[in-house]
Amino acid sequence: MAGSALRRLMPEALGIGSSRRSLLREIEGSSDVTLLVGPGNIGDQLIAAGARQLLSGAFYTERLMRRRKEGGFVGLEEGVGGHTALVIGGGGWCRPFNTFWPVLLPLIEERFEKVVVLPSSVDSSAASVRGALEMTSATVFAREQESHRQLEELCRARLAHDTAFFFDFSPYRRRGHGLLRAYRTDKEAASDRPLPAENDDISVSCASLDHWLWTIARHESVETDRAHVMIAAAMLGKQVRYRSSSYHKVPAIARYALRRRAVEPLLESA
Repeated sequence: MAGSALRRLMPEALGIGSSRRSLLREIEGSSDVTLLVGPGNIGDQLIAAGARQLLSGAFYTERLMRRRKEGGFVGLEEGVGGHTALVIGGGGWCRPFNTFWPVLLPLIEERFEKVVVLPSSVDSSAASVRGALEMTSATVFAREQESHRQLEELCRARLAHDTAFFFDFSPYRRRGHGLLRAYRTDKEAASDRPLPAENDDISVSCASLDHWLWTIARHESVETDRAHVMIAAAMLGKQVRYRSSSYHKVPAIARYALRRRAVEPLLESA
């Protein structure tokens, strides 16, 4: 196989600085920029906080997108549109959560000249996800290599770190004590594993992003199947062991973005 073809199949991990430049390059020359943020758990709040820090030197408008009870979406009211839309990244392109961004994407493209989906994980085996991405003209960033591989078959695909990596974790760095088990309790949890004793799904139970970060900070080690608990814990210097949720994103992010951190897969007992 030719070297260039091999590089397309197995893209190299970008550093944080290279990812920053790659993402900011997408808004160069834009007359206006709108960051579209959706609903989600506290991990999604970390993604959004990191995106705001990434864009801190740029002029942009932020709009919160949410579903109306009577149908349709808040955030795309009449008159909303412009040059460049940045769709917040995340895991909303998988089978358990496929009824928000895949539905919204074509509506966003009707309103904006250019659309960029910030670093996300995708599971193209979900029909609605595949259908939306096959039809899109947007540039879609993957946050790990498996999603990039899937995206290359469907649309204009790029690769960069999850925007959570642009968040300033330094105020929360503490030594910590004890083990935090933070496994998910929602429909993205792997169905074949029972929850461990003393589990605390902090992305649901914590009252705020600050509370969530301090909960991680006061522990020495963390076990989780949540991508952003893993990311935050690793960036705070914790010993992290992870297992997969219902699809590839957690181990794929660990392999792509956390190879130099104290992060390893959890070896299940027989």
